[in-house]
Amino acid sequence: MKQVYIERDVELLEDLKVTIDGTVVSMEGKRGKLTKDFEIFKVELKKSKDKINVKSYFINKKKKAKMLAVVGYLRNMMIGVTQGYVYRSKIIFSHFPITVEPDNKKRQITIKNLYGGRKHLIVPIVGDDTTVKIDKDDVIIEGIDKEAVGQTTTNMKEICRLRGKRKKDPETFMDGIWKWASE
Repeated sequence: MKQVYIERDVELLEDLKVTIDGTVVSMEGKRGKLTKDFEIFKVELKKSKDKINVKSYFINKKKKAKMLAVVGYLRNMMIGVTQGYVYRSKIIFSHFPITVEPDNKKRQITIKNLYGGRKHLIVPIVGDDTTVKIDKDDVIIEGIDKEAVGQTTTNMKEICRLRGKRKKDPETFMDGIWKWASE
């Protein structure tokens, strides 16, 4: 028997301003403001005093998964605007020293001398509020949008992936920028 509807409540944190306009949710906290449109998820959003009610009708597996994803997005948005997200990546090299230069104004990260190559690799910084800092051998990526911070970290990891003749021996060539912690 199919379910007619399913609903979940997302408890709101203190010191959080939430506005819902149809399927567009805006959250504002001490770290900043995030806005996300949930139209493609086909859910109904209602805000009460201290919670957001997420409801979906005529449930099957896919609709249930989409509705639970919206609940996860809302929780991530709350944590982002109140606490923020910090991902740390480690610069690892064995022979050729890698140089990483973030440029937060141009919204890009330049990686130089990867595997001794002369070509500079450019990684875009995703999101308007994401910032990148270098601390010795650590790359620190901070922001309020978990998706943007994670995507920037993944883009750096992906551009350092082994290709060509080095692909066959990953134990010899471990150079790159690898994620090692998130806060």
